Amino acid sequence: MTKIRGLAALLVLSTLNLTLMVPGGFVETRSFPGYGVPVLASFNVFLTLLGLGSLVLAYRVLRTGRVGIYPALAGAAFMAVYLLDLATIFPVAAAPMSTTLARMEWIGAFLGLALLALGGGLAVAQGKRQAGSARLPLGLLIAMGVAAVAIVTFATFSAM
Repeated sequence: MTKIRGLAALLVLSTLNLTLMVPGGFVETRSFPGYGVPVLASFNVFLTLLGLGSLVLAYRVLRTGRVGIYPALAGAAFMAVYLLDLATIFPVAAAPMSTTLARMEWIGAFLGLALLALGGGLAVAQGKRQAGSARLPLGLLIAMGVAAVAIVTFATFSAM
């Protein structure tokens, strides 16, 4: 059960780290003028779904004790997002990355690696049994949907 709690903690920490880097927020002050609204919005939708989805995964893992492959995939996605940005592959900003942002992205990449390793290891150890289902209350799902739209809108316009 300790590994399950650790996995849930990694999912929550990864989400919190990502949340601090929302464009227009505390750390991410770069703009991305070379990208149009559809590209920025798509990227922000992906990041928002990754963050909120990781919170849902943390809840499900804690409630059911079952892992499945999704936490490992989330870890790989977190790693890819941060490493692509650190390598200045995507997205390319008009201004250089701040030292604080770079440190947070390295932390995020290591959290993603830990998620990939622990989530993958637990998925293999639990075998082919299906991951359990733990449904979220409808009100919470609606609130998350509204929050997702607000986050994507704010982040997209802040990044322009």
